[in-house]
Parts: sequence; structure tokens; C-alpha cells
Amino acid sequence: MATLPMTAPEMMAEARQQTRISIVDEKIIVALEKLVDSFNRDGQPHDEGAEMLHQRIMRALCNRLRMARDIAAHPEILEQALRPPVFICGMARTGSTKTQKLLAASEDFNFFTYWKALNPSLYTGDPNESPQARIDEADRYARWFDSRSPETKKGHSFETFEPEEDSDVLGHSLMSAVWYGWAPLDSYLVWLAENDLRYQFEVLRDVLKYQQWQGLADPAKPWVLKCPLYSGLEHLLIEVFPEATLIMTHRSNTKTVGSGLKLLECFYQPFTHRRPDPEAYVQGVLGATQAHMQWRAQQRDDRFLDLPFSALVAQPEATIRAIYAYAQLPLSNASLERMLLWNDSNPQNKYGRHEYSLGDYGLSTEGITETFRDYEDFIARLDTNWAR
Repeated sequence: MATLPMTAPEMMAEARQQTRISIVDEKIIVALEKLVDSFNRDGQPHDEGAEMLHQRIMRALCNRLRMARDIAAHPEILEQALRPPVFICGMARTGSTKTQKLLAASEDFNFFTYWKALNPSLYTGDPNESPQARIDEADRYARWFDSRSPETKKGHSFETFEPEEDSDVLGHSLMSAVWYGWAPLDSYLVWLAENDLRYQFEVLRDVLKYQQWQGLADPAKPWVLKCPLYSGLEHLLIEVFPEATLIMTHRSNTKTVGSGLKLLECFYQPFTHRRPDPEAYVQGVLGATQAHMQWRAQQRDDRFLDLPFSALVAQPEATIRAIYAYAQLPLSNASLERMLLWNDSNPQNKYGRHEYSLGDYGLSTEGITETFRDYEDFIARLDTNWAR
């Protein structure tokens, strides 16, 4: 077991030195200390993993400083107008990634590509700078990750120029559970639950404006955004984005839990020899599911659109039409054709079958069904309604 090569204060000093920006990023001092300590104690990284986790944190710190520099020099960045974004809010493995990529293929939306999510900030502060260095850095990292965990591509492929979820952007807040995606973080997650998690969405909002100011997004188009973390935190999301369109993707947890555990195991491999704790994972999914169900029970019926995984797979055109109608967006024949072409060109298991079994983690279909009884009943009704 190794430890990260720097302490939290040393990382912050190093970020200032690397960027040549003297700003003291006070907002995240405590969060950074908690995260670094948890990676060392709970994550138990191996030698290469410790160095690469260090690099992930340093990348976030440097991006934060460069963005703060540019906002200080150009306060009009935060005056950028955002059209109401479309958020794909399903839990992991519910089809949320496919839904986002399907909509992105329409050319009607702004979206994060992998390189933009990983490196959202200008290196020099000049909006006319070439993004090539940021692209190259993201591509090197994605290919390194592929080499250390080739099985990951079967469940989630990191591709430099393809649409990507918002996890890395949320991670720039240093106050987000997305960091759990790279190693166990027991103590950090306990601390995080005691704090206001809205800040990660405020960071996301400001990054969207910053991307538009850089000319990397069209202010006339809405953003389509996706992260499994949104489920259960919808109340915070709409505090920051009150006019957002919320699309809820759903799938039986008898399928998603095993798939999610296998993918998380793949995510961990480049950083630690530890495996995810199945019981803790199930409890985390259960907590988010219950929070989502409690939140939705207090909302008006038209505050969100529910999409079952079964419809996304079997009825892509109907799914597309339902999303556009709900979001009150015009759907052209050209956009529809682009989305259906993407769907035909990107079948399930494109990179190979994502093999998993609940039994591999000491779990059973019966146990998961019972644990999530209310939600499983809800999904059964949703599937039936869509099949009519």
C-alpha cells in the first residue's frame, strides 16, 4: 500500500506554482484534506495508483485556479445566459449514458466531451488559445486508463471526443461523491454526508457558462447533461437550475447493482487492489433511490419525465419523441435521423459484453428484489405503461 506523494497543503502550493496563479483556494481546503486522507487510509492505493490519484487531484486544483483567474479578469463569464438544461438523472446502469449520447447525436444540444469535462479551463486565459494541449492531455489519460483496465470499455468507454457525463466537472468542487469512483472513500463519504452538496452543482453551472464564453458551446442551444450522482439529489439540482428539464431513466436493480459493482471494480483497478464493498454499495444505491422516491412524491406529476430502460432499447424513436415533446423542443427530421443512425451504429455491447453476476458479490436476485421492493414495483408499472 502506498500513499499520495503530497499532503493537501503541499498540493495546493504545487497547483499555484504550476499555474503561476497566486489565488488561495480557500473554499476547498477542508474538503481536500478529507479527500487526501481518505484516499490514503480507505483507498489503499498501489504505487502507480497513488501517483495517478495525485495527478487527478492536481488536475482539478489547477483547473479551479485557472477558472478563478479568468473569472476575476472577465466577470462577464458569469453573466452568460444558459438555456434551461436537460438533465439525465437516472442511477448508474439505467441507460442514462445511452440517453445522453443519443440526444447529443441530434446536434440540437451542447454537451461535454471527455476532454472538455477533464480539462474545462484555459491554460493561458486567452480564449483564442488552441485547445490542443488540453485535448492531448485528456487523450493520454484515457489511453493510460484503457491500458490499466481494458475491461472498463465494455461498461463505459472514455473517448476523447465523445459525449461524457459531468462527473469530472462535479469533482472540481472537491465536495462530491464522484471521487468514490476511483477507490473506496469510507471516511470522506461520511464527512460529505454532513455537508451541503449543492456546491458541486454551483461549480457545474459556472463551468457551463465558462465553456460558452470560451466558444466551446453555443449559447443558443440547451445543454444535455448526465451523471448517476443526480439521483436522490434532485432537490439541490433544481435549486441551482430551477428551470431544468429532468429526465429520469429507470431499470430494475436486479440488473443495475451487479453491473454497477463490476464497473466500479474496473474503475478501481488502475488505482488500488481493493474491491468495492457490495453491502456498502447496495446501501448507497438504496439511500439514493429512497431519496429520489421521497422527492418525487412531493412534486407535481409533470416535473419530470420517466423513461424505462426497456423503452430506450426497444423503442428508441418513441423515446426520442417523448423527450423532445416533454422538453418542448422542436424535433426536425434531420435530428431524428441523426439520432436513429447513432443508435443503429452503437449497439449494446459494442466493445464486448459487460459480464457480471450478483452472485460474484455475494448477492442474489431475490435479495435485491426484496431490498428494493417498492422501487421494483414502480418499475414494473412503468414498463407496463410504456408497453401499451
